[in-house]
Amino acid sequence: MTVPKASVIIPTYNRAHLISQAIDSVLQQTFSNFEIIVVDDGSTDDTEAVVKAYGDRVRYVWTPNGGIGHARNVGMQLARGRYFTFLDSDDLLYPYALELQTRLLERFPAVSMVCAEMTGFDDHGFLERYHLKNYHRSSFRDPSVTFAAIFESSMPLPDACAVPEDLLREDPSVLERRVYYGNIFDSYLLRIVLCQNTAMLRREVVAEIGPRNEHIYNYEELDYLLRLSRNHDILFVDVPTYKLRYHDGQISTEARSDRMFIWMRKQRALLHVTKRHALADDTYYQHHRERLDRHLADLHRGVAVPMMLLGAGNAVGRKYGRYARYARLYLARCREYGNPQSALYAASFAPGPLRR
Repeated sequence: MTVPKASVIIPTYNRAHLISQAIDSVLQQTFSNFEIIVVDDGSTDDTEAVVKAYGDRVRYVWTPNGGIGHARNVGMQLARGRYFTFLDSDDLLYPYALELQTRLLERFPAVSMVCAEMTGFDDHGFLERYHLKNYHRSSFRDPSVTFAAIFESSMPLPDACAVPEDLLREDPSVLERRVYYGNIFDSYLLRIVLCQNTAMLRREVVAEIGPRNEHIYNYEELDYLLRLSRNHDILFVDVPTYKLRYHDGQISTEARSDRMFIWMRKQRALLHVTKRHALADDTYYQHHRERLDRHLADLHRGVAVPMMLLGAGNAVGRKYGRYARYARLYLARCREYGNPQSALYAASFAPGPLRR
């Protein structure tokens, strides 16, 4: 079999109504040297029938439900390409995505991964072509946080000699965009400034850093890219290659009755992932201790706030009342990291309505 240059891995779970759109967006690429691997993470709907209707254009693999990290690991084990990229089964790729990113990896052999801008959309008319800074607005609301500050080097996109003709015809303004590259671990540990969905990685780097941590439910992708970025240079191209769909069925959605619990769980996962990487190397931690302690205190506070709110309503108070006590444990850690939250700590003893 001919070895493809790129492997597109699509993990999915019960997305029979959307996955054909994701697959079609790959089949419509201006770049043709790729394979598509759909990893069905134990779906119970018609996903298998939908995917198998594509015949040998798509490799279908079923696996017992193990979560997104498990599905991505299965896909990476099966991938034959020189470069790996991932597409969630409810999202889309721009037609030029694979051509642009494979060209950049070939033009910049010192970088291990290419990431890009992203577009946000929904099926009700919302469309924001350059959506990354809004998607990660908590990271970019500080005006000093710019791509030029995050990355060590940059150049105008035309100088990279990688712009596909279809992209240039569609959007001539891309000639005004830039590519940025360098090691971003210090910045990335403190702020989520990339969208992992847009990442394309070299096979040899995937082999070096090993599989994803399948025990992390939220922020598995952040954990994986932090592992990669610690010792490897990354390139960011300021052009959207990926379309992120907003809908009620998203794994990460907070448009649910238990959204406060989801918020708390996500904040706790972010804390655990960040803490693991911040403390993994004691020499690194001691060298950057002041800013890392400040950040860890902020993350502990970020867990405590939704915990305090969980037990603040009449309907949920009985179920989640214990979380106000748990919140105090996280607020106590804020003090240990040099940022005491005295007002919040005192408020955690108040009745639910006052806490709200």
